[in-house]
Amino acid sequence: MSGSTPPQTGPGTPLGANIQSSVKFDFHMHTLDDPIDHHVYHTVFELLDKAASLRYDAMAITLHTRQFSSRDAEKYAQDRGILLIPGVEQDIEESHVLLINFPKEASEGIRTFADLARVKAELVRSGAPESLVVAPHPFFPSGVALQEKFWDHKELFDAVEVSGFYHRLWNPNLKAVEAANRLGLPLIGNSDTHTLEQFGKTWSEVECGKDTVSILRAIKAGKAVVKGRSLAAGEMGLIGWKVIAQGYMKWINYKRTRGWQPAA
Repeated sequence: MSGSTPPQTGPGTPLGANIQSSVKFDFHMHTLDDPIDHHVYHTVFELLDKAASLRYDAMAITLHTRQFSSRDAEKYAQDRGILLIPGVEQDIEESHVLLINFPKEASEGIRTFADLARVKAELVRSGAPESLVVAPHPFFPSGVALQEKFWDHKELFDAVEVSGFYHRLWNPNLKAVEAANRLGLPLIGNSDTHTLEQFGKTWSEVECGKDTVSILRAIKAGKAVVKGRSLAAGEMGLIGWKVIAQGYMKWINYKRTRGWQPAA
């Protein structure tokens, strides 16, 4: 399947901005378009197909350092009743931060927390549409997790992520939940999808209108509920194998044999 040409679409569910309903969403996902994670090998269209089968209502594709933008993907999502919200997983002072519904140029230019503070203030002054700053997997044992930088810049975050990669006996999210409760910040569940096996295990639901502003405002108001379950040990092993070993080789195969071009 080409990353630039979507499959044929069928009739979709119309998006209703003024209808209050339960909105199922995930704001942390990667696709083959990612400029950094070369082990991701599913296309945005494959991800949207699975999202539609699981009845998702809203998603943000969060590539590393570059905001995803594709009219084909937006139309493909809309035809399946899915609202595609702009997002990026930005590297800020060597730590990952999710920027949701930021202007593309602004989001891609943020490299420091001072940049983030400045851009947030500028967006408020200009009356820009609602945006959201999320701390993803903030206390996971990883060099890109925020760790103490979360506390150093706590005033910049609007929400804290419960990441889908955890086991009942190994759950770094517990520290994130404690931090969010301490600061009065809302929690949202995200999959951090790098392989399709991850997707659909952890997500969020919120009662609001099915439009970007309503969803983000409802999240900030603490109305989102984290849904899902922990992974079994075998699932974690399978995901690790697919991401680290199979993923990189399949990414090469797409490049060599399928004439793939990025959607973003």
